[in-house]
Amino acid sequence: MSIVQAVLSSEPDKTPAPELKARLRRFRDALYERNISAALITTDVNVHYLSGFTGNDSALLITPENKFLLTDFRYVEEAESTAPGWKAIIEKNKKKVGDKVEVVVPRGLMEKAGYLAKKLRIRKLAVEPGDMRIADLRVLRKAARGVKIKPEDAMVGELRLCKSDWEVEQIEKALRIQENCFLKLCAALKVGMPEREVAAKLRYLMVQAGADDQAFDCMFQVGSNSSLPHGRPTTRALSGDAVILMDWGAKRTGYHSDLTRTFFMGTIPPTLRKIHGIVLEAQQAAIAKIAPGVATADVDKAARDVIVKAGYDKEFGHSTGHGLGLQIHEAPWLSARSKEKLSAGMVITVEPGIYIPGVGGVRMEDDILVTPAGHRVLSRLKKGLRWNGGNE
Repeated sequence: MSIVQAVLSSEPDKTPAPELKARLRRFRDALYERNISAALITTDVNVHYLSGFTGNDSALLITPENKFLLTDFRYVEEAESTAPGWKAIIEKNKKKVGDKVEVVVPRGLMEKAGYLAKKLRIRKLAVEPGDMRIADLRVLRKAARGVKIKPEDAMVGELRLCKSDWEVEQIEKALRIQENCFLKLCAALKVGMPEREVAAKLRYLMVQAGADDQAFDCMFQVGSNSSLPHGRPTTRALSGDAVILMDWGAKRTGYHSDLTRTFFMGTIPPTLRKIHGIVLEAQQAAIAKIAPGVATADVDKAARDVIVKAGYDKEFGHSTGHGLGLQIHEAPWLSARSKEKLSAGMVITVEPGIYIPGVGGVRMEDDILVTPAGHRVLSRLKKGLRWNGGNE
């Protein structure tokens, strides 16, 4: 059985218990270093990262000795299945005191969190400021009266920057699915097919092949529509002579992959042929720069210098890439304004592009792992002028 066949025939994996234990241990170590005794995690992706829980409407309350999953009745079975070992606070419990019924555990997430914080006699509770709404913060402060609520940035985000071997494996499995489905889709492209229909077919193929879902809404842009860096599929039909910009990804076990290819059907306009070569050179220059300790701004500059030298600086207005993992866009950021540096274990995209309104656009994107010795390109699709990697 080939690697692709093995991926396509298997069910998405759950996060292994040793992986989750290692994450929680590193998280608690990080809290200790920050002098934090308790943390409330409310961002869905961070809840999943630390506990393995796959449901929504949830939060984690973590101390050095305790780990609570706060959710509701809808996720009882899911909590038991995907987050074993976590004490689930599911629904309000009641007990009779004389003639009265006293609510022991409140219903809302923030009320539950406040109740637990007081019950555990937590003096200071760190929260994720980027994800907490003002209304929720008010409820939490009221429910946890007497507990100091302290916003704390990047408690989990810093841990997610560098991927484990298992995480990289999930991204590669997603890549194999999306690459295989791309080839299958393109072999079936016909004149007259609308952009929307092609995008819908690709999503179906990836789910059928074993993906959780597409990583994001597929961009399939024909002709002059390809000049839109983040365009959406329309009713425009595929013609006999067309440039096609395709940006798509798969999600598997919660992890995302992200590729872009620009290719041609029929006659290739000289201007777009030239731009295709420039963008490919810019991408190769950026990838060659990737190694631990390198500033992400320098990777961006490597791609940008090629495009500026070719005279298309005004036609390349976005950053060169971004981090990839449980989110399709996450740190680090490959932009001129970024102050970050690369570290081994980071997975990033490299995706320079040139866009000419009314004519068309070209973008190339691959997924790269930063390794101790430099880097490894995780994606395998060729980048020729034709969908199958062919050149002329």
